[in-house]
Amino acid sequence: MSDEITSLLAYVESATLAPIEPGLHSRAACLTAAGSQENAVALSEVGDRGKYFGEPGNDGAAAIGGTLVSVLAKLTGQNRTDVANSLEFASRVAAKEAGPDDHTSQYWEEFKKSLFQIGWLKQKDEWSKDFVDGQTSSSENSSDYVITNVRNDPLYSEAEKSIVIRAMESLRSQAAKRAFFRRFTAGGSKGSYGVNVATVNNGALALRFSVFTFNCNAAVDDYLIFNIKHIKADVQKDNVDVAANQRTIDSLRSKIEAKLDKTAGDYIDGVDI
Repeated sequence: MSDEITSLLAYVESATLAPIEPGLHSRAACLTAAGSQENAVALSEVGDRGKYFGEPGNDGAAAIGGTLVSVLAKLTGQNRTDVANSLEFASRVAAKEAGPDDHTSQYWEEFKKSLFQIGWLKQKDEWSKDFVDGQTSSSENSSDYVITNVRNDPLYSEAEKSIVIRAMESLRSQAAKRAFFRRFTAGGSKGSYGVNVATVNNGALALRFSVFTFNCNAAVDDYLIFNIKHIKADVQKDNVDVAANQRTIDSLRSKIEAKLDKTAGDYIDGVDI
């Protein structure tokens, strides 16, 4: 085993994950609050986080913490598992490290830092700023604003844009799913979430995602659907492109799964598309 892999294994072992808070990050509790138990499936019943994306051969989507993740049909079952495990691990590490700043750019910086320690290689990482209100945006709500950003963003291929937009439109139309997502993305006058697509390029697993952080002039209950015609917001966007070092991911997989399972909870929920 190389010194690099040994070092990364030690990182995974020593990482502190944010705990699951009963009644907060519980899928069953979120769905009960939304008035539905229809899709309250425990992780233990699924057995594999990758299953939340559906079966290979079909496009899929899931909410993992504060990230809406879409996967293209060509991803294998193992690809889907690696994506789900990596993003849940990075989300839990970031939540612990960022603390009260979990709805700001600090959270996402910690999120990326963790990803880069578990087998993902940075191809692009670029922050930008925007300001939205009724005069500067033609979008009615925040998810329309994000959809417009994705549709016009050269970061994504046309196929990737299509699946991200389908996932976003589906998530915001399902009250129970949106309630689950809101637990990770809303923090009063500050909120944030990411949209992410997983694909395979030249045989290598890749992730492309856009992170949006909103700093508003009033408290917001749901950062997926709030009306930006009536609230002013400073927005930061981070475009990130990462590629998998599959050898590293293969070496860390069992250790990451063991780490997540020690504090197994509900950081992931499937989204129908």
